Amino acid sequence: MTVGFRVVEAGIATSVQDAGRPGYAHLGLGRSGIADQASAASLNRSVGNAETTPVLETAGGLVVECMSRSTVAASGWTAPRVVAGGEHIRIDPAPGQQWGYLAVASGLRGVPVLGSLSADTMAAITAISVTSGAHLEIGETRNVSLPDLIALPPHRHALTLIPGPHLDRFGSTALQLLVSTRWTVENNSRVGVRLSGGNVEVADGSASAASEPMVVGALQVPPSGSPIILGRDHPVTGGYPVIAVVDDASMSQALGAAIGTTLSFRLS
Repeated sequence: MTVGFRVVEAGIATSVQDAGRPGYAHLGLGRSGIADQASAASLNRSVGNAETTPVLETAGGLVVECMSRSTVAASGWTAPRVVAGGEHIRIDPAPGQQWGYLAVASGLRGVPVLGSLSADTMAAITAISVTSGAHLEIGETRNVSLPDLIALPPHRHALTLIPGPHLDRFGSTALQLLVSTRWTVENNSRVGVRLSGGNVEVADGSASAASEPMVVGALQVPPSGSPIILGRDHPVTGGYPVIAVVDDASMSQALGAAIGTTLSFRLS
């Protein structure tokens, strides 16, 4: 392994993420992993990596110094680049996106925790520390044939939903209200995406119940009536009713939408 980067400024909510660690929900541990998988996959492909090779994920303001010659791609770039030692790179989310990414050929390296380098904010797991002054290791440098352009995923703000398991806990018009309303992203963290713009009616006495297992993309409705889309670091159980679940094909758009973005839903 080679020291690839020195963290100059850690930025906001910066972490190393990969495909996550599935299979531990029965132990109270969520999967975690890359929030906006489609965007990170595009960058990884452009530098010759597998789509879920470990990347740096940030909400903005991350600055790293390249310690060795590397092939990299970052959010907001039109093409990957070969960078030299001593060069600084700033990583911010692309316009309209909540998360920015930096991918490097051969990927980031470290000691996995339960098979993954992903940080997990809920479980306080940090396989690789991304703090100011930290040195980040990468795989062995290799020659990569660079594409002229990074093939970015399309940005669609109409998300496909699968009706949820708790429709009997909502008013008769709740699902129709959900799909006919234009929602605004009020807050977006790795735990979940909070929406505003409407009030989904929960039946009397059904706003909370015994906790049940939860999955990423579950659209919970708390007593306020403002839906929350569960993110990659979601709690593994929850008591708020689930009116719908975001389809896998729409997950990156849901979890990657910047605060202030307008989203709408359609049923599958």
